[in-house]
Amino acid sequence: MTPITGRVWLFGDNLNTDVIHAPQFFSLDPDKVKRGLFHGLDPDIQPSMRPGDVLVGGHNFGCGSSRETSVRSLKLNQIGAIIAIDFARIFFRNATNNGIPCLTLACAKDLRRLHQHQVIEAFPAEARMTTDTGDELPLVQPGAFVRRIWEAGGLLSMLPEAKTEPPSQPVA
Repeated sequence: MTPITGRVWLFGDNLNTDVIHAPQFFSLDPDKVKRGLFHGLDPDIQPSMRPGDVLVGGHNFGCGSSRETSVRSLKLNQIGAIIAIDFARIFFRNATNNGIPCLTLACAKDLRRLHQHQVIEAFPAEARMTTDTGDELPLVQPGAFVRRIWEAGGLLSMLPEAKTEPPSQPVA
């Protein structure tokens, strides 16, 4: 898996999916969904984000509803990865299934070593990250299957193409 380089966007504990993506931005229109990222928290965050940026949070990142629109908004905004102390399970699966790496800090105290907008580089396969200040922080090694999903860009990318076989002919 290739390294992920991006600017840090720091959040606290219990970042709820309704804060990640406000319900008034639920839509089939990808532009509207994209614009809704963190809009209720601060409408200036989404326009300031760049592809590859990394969200960093504390405990229980992605708690709340299991609506996939939050993850869809992250994907549309090309978030490179999410790093947290721990994740809400349904959010972790939704993000993983959509190819967004959710990396866990090996030491919760390392969260204090990160600051807003600093550039980090995460190496998911090596379970580590480096900061622009030269710090190297260990991450929890994700399982092989989860890494395969991330490498494929999401679970659907791993499915074999549907084989088109002619329908069987009825016996006369």
